[in-house]
This record gives sequence, structure tokens and C-alpha cells, in this order.
Amino acid sequence: MRPPNVMKSKNLLKHEMKNSVSNQHSKREADTPGRKTEALPDERLESRAKKKRKVLLHAGDLFHVATRYPRKPKMKRVDRLAGILRKGLVAPACCEDGSVYSDLNIVVTGAPVPYDSLVFLHRCGPESSLYTIIEPGRFMVFIDPSIPVLTPQDMGRNWAILCRDEVYVRDRIAPESLTGVAVHPADGDSVMNDLLTDFRGAGIPLYDYYGNVLFAPN
Repeated sequence: MRPPNVMKSKNLLKHEMKNSVSNQHSKREADTPGRKTEALPDERLESRAKKKRKVLLHAGDLFHVATRYPRKPKMKRVDRLAGILRKGLVAPACCEDGSVYSDLNIVVTGAPVPYDSLVFLHRCGPESSLYTIIEPGRFMVFIDPSIPVLTPQDMGRNWAILCRDEVYVRDRIAPESLTGVAVHPADGDSVMNDLLTDFRGAGIPLYDYYGNVLFAPN
């Protein structure tokens, strides 16, 4: 049985290809001689940003997927997105205050690297549609694709592979290596209201899953 919303993810990729053509057309208009770009006051920046679009995923891109709040009912309600904007992506074993943890209960033995000492990423490819499911409450963090990563083949014979497109970074990924965040359209207003200051501090853009730019740093 096909997992829910997978077809939405495939349609999303097609939708983004159309956006790419639209973006190229807009850029040509902006570069037309004699066309002036009017500076906008701060209160209109977000309004203008929402009219822009971006193709979010290309083959080889690195991204991390999570829910904004933990799914385990007895765990502390930690805002994961806020933590990522302020501290980057941190492996559970490297988090001093215990605020970073997985929603899964996994124990791996015999592996050369402790399972909880890694940040798990996806490298965009043909297998990635399952991991770009569009749901309220989920978000995607985009990472500089040039950072060094470990592959499942690097992890040895006893490694437990959960995702077909997964790669890993040891310990943590600094905020400077984050290139953007995408949220479900239904979450856009709440994320902007709660975390706009953090996005400005991190200097990275915020999109919805369809590539609409909700916030763009100056």
C-alpha cells in the first residue's frame, strides 16, 4: 500500500519545476534595462517575500526532516525548530541539556559509531519522495550540500539503515551551514509569529513547501 501523501510529494516536485521556469521569467524582467527596483520599507518586506518562489529541492541537496514538537506524549514540549535556528542541528548525545532526542526508540550494537552521536540527513534523490511528505507540524531544514557526510557504506556491516537516502554528520551541524527552512503552508503564520526574530538572527530564508518565500533575510 502506498504511504499517505507520497503522491503529494511527487506532485510537489513537478510543481517546483514549473516554479523554476516562472522564476527565470521573473529574473529576466528584473534585469531589463530601465526597469527600477524600488526599495521597500521594513513593514512591506514580508508581503513582498510571499510573492516570490523557489525550487526547494534538487538532486544531491541535503535536508533534515522533523516535527516541530516531539511526538512522544510524556516528553517535554520542546520547540525543535527554535533550537535548530539558535544552535544548529545537534545529535542527541552531544546535547548538554537533553532537549534533543528522537521520537524513535532504537538501539544499535556493534556499530563503529554510536547511533545517537550522529545527525541524520537525507540526500535528495529518486528515493526521497517518501521523506518529503507534506503534513502540518513537519518542517524541512536545508543544509549546505558541500559539507562532508558519512554514507551507510562508511558505517560498516552492522549499521542499521532506516532510510534509502540517508547520510550522516558526526556530532553537530553549525547554524552557518543551514541554508533555509520549509514548513507546511498551514504552519507559516505561527512559525513567523513565534520565530521571526530567530530567522532574522540566523540570516536564513523561510519557505512553505510549495516554494513560496515567507521570509527572506536582507
